[in-house]
Parts: sequence; structure tokens; C-alpha cells
Amino acid sequence: MIETPHPLPLSLAEVTPSWLTTALSHTFPGIRIEAAHQSDTRSGTASSARFELLYGTRAGHMSLPDSVYVKGGFDSIMRNRVWAALIQEAQFYRDFAGDAPVALPRAYYCGYDSAARQGIVILEDLFARQVRFGHATDDTTVDTLAAVVEGLAKLHAHFWDDPRLASVSSWKDPQRTFFRYLCRPSHWADVLERSYGATLLGILPSREMALAGLERMWAMDDSAARTLVHGDCHCGNLFYEPNGVPGFLDWQCVFPGAPAHDLAELIVTSLEPERRRTAERDLIQLYCDILKSEGVADRPSADELFHSYRCNNMHNLIGSVLNPYDMQTEEVTTISATRALAAAQELDTLKALGLD
Repeated sequence: MIETPHPLPLSLAEVTPSWLTTALSHTFPGIRIEAAHQSDTRSGTASSARFELLYGTRAGHMSLPDSVYVKGGFDSIMRNRVWAALIQEAQFYRDFAGDAPVALPRAYYCGYDSAARQGIVILEDLFARQVRFGHATDDTTVDTLAAVVEGLAKLHAHFWDDPRLASVSSWKDPQRTFFRYLCRPSHWADVLERSYGATLLGILPSREMALAGLERMWAMDDSAARTLVHGDCHCGNLFYEPNGVPGFLDWQCVFPGAPAHDLAELIVTSLEPERRRTAERDLIQLYCDILKSEGVADRPSADELFHSYRCNNMHNLIGSVLNPYDMQTEEVTTISATRALAAAQELDTLKALGLD
């Protein structure tokens, strides 16, 4: 569960029974895997695949998984773009996941190689738990999202002022570097050709204004950073247990930050604008109530948090609206982008940031 002394595979073809035996032996000493059948390959920021395992030696372990998901930078182009996020996810599972008070997939292995710019986690097969995965196309109800907000508040409360946060303050940097990159002139021009390009231009008249908004938001957030935030808390990174309890996936963007970073992305991109408009203040009040019940003495007031929520929609204006199609489908990007743009108008995001 540390920086690995053995080479990490750089492609899914290199995820062999021999390598899986070495990796899983950290958790299950003495095992030997004879065969691993790959299926359900997925590509995005990271690549992943399901592996059904055939054991030659079980070494007396009764809880060996019959299948696992292996996730890492198995596409060379994407790995070069997001390698820091891959490593951060492995480090999150190593250092924080064990005491996180929310549902997570179990990590059987997490390793990273800074020189090779690779991070890999081997996670439990959540399909075996019969979970339901969230998606941007879901008709998410306010009640469903309230359960997620409650879980998010408990997560934030648990890590509030955690002394470990100081040592990982640099985890915020990869996302910020990437967001600045999204505002490069060529990509900005391409986004303006999308179906919502004219709406974007009416809110953010230039890429320079977009960059100014980001910098203003980050300055505000850094002054309010008190907890460990998920960093990419949209409905596509959620799952739901059979009893409806929500869980959180994809910890590649995790960092010490301001709580509204997660709240703005979760609420704005998950709910249709009309639902969001009528429910957002109640959801933020619920969040504050959970912080209080969890004993967070220096919690922000609901009004303070709502202002930060308005400001943090700037994150959605870049991360959702300018999202490249090779990292998310056009359908999902358009859904999230149109919701973020509607919220920017109704919440007056630029005015909240002092940039109107």
C-alpha cells in the first residue's frame, strides 16, 4: 500500500495473473492466481477493467474476491494528462479511506510509481454488492440528493481540521493546472461552437474572464479550506447500496478544500434547474445541520455556505462546460454544462465573486 518496489503495468495487457498475485499478496499473503479473465473495460480519466480470478492457491483466506476491478492509467495519452490524479487516488485509499465514514469500494491494493507516472488501485467488484451506479441522465430527486448531502456532510465533518490535511495541501494543484489548461485559446474557441456556446459567452465574455473567476474562487476557497473534499462530486461518481445508502467513487481529485466545492458540483450538476432552484437552500441547511450534529464547532453559517456555494459554481462553469469529450461523453457534458450555465445566471456567480 505504498510506492511500489515492483513495476506497475502501463497497459491492461500487462495486468497478468503473475502481477495480480504480487499485488493482491499485500492483502492476502501466500495466494497464487492461475488465471484472470478480463471484461467490462472502461475508459475515461482512468481506465479500468473487471477481472474474474481463478486461484491456484488460496492460502487459507476465506474472503478472497472472485472478481475485482483494476483501475489506473492504462491509456498512455490520458496517463500523461492526468497522472497526478491517478497517484492521488492511490494515496487516498492508502491514507484516508480506512476511516472515511461513507460507503466506498474496498481497496485490495493501491500502488503508485512517481517515476513512471502511474497509479493503480484494485477495488472490489461492486456489482457483487448489487449496487446501482449514478449517472447524469438519472432523474435525480431531491430526497435522493438529500441522502447524498447527508453523507457528504458526515465525510466533511470527520476530516474537519484533520492534522493530516497539511501534508497533502498540494493535492489541489493538479485540478487547478488542468482547469487553466481547459481555458487555453484553442479549446475555448472549440467550446464556443458547442450547442451552448452562445450561452457561455453571455455569462463569460472571454477566456480571460474565466481564468479571473477561477483565481478569485480559489483564493476564497483557500481561506476557507477546512476539510477533505471529494473534488469531483457529481452524480456519475456515486453509487447506491440496495437499501439506498449512497457511496462515493473516483477519488482522483480529492484535496483539502472548502466544503462548498463539493456541494456546488453535487447540487448544481445533479438536479434539473427547477428542482435545484427550489431545494438548494434546504439542502445547504441540511448540510449545516449535519455538521452541527457531528460536533463541528467552527462550521460556517448557512448564509456563509450559500455564498460560497454561489462562488463555487465557477468550478462547474469550467469543469462541466469546458469538459473535453474524450473525458466524458457529449450527452453527459451537455447535461452538466446546461445546468451549470443556468445556475450561473440564477445564482449570479460572477457577482458573488465580485467580477460583475
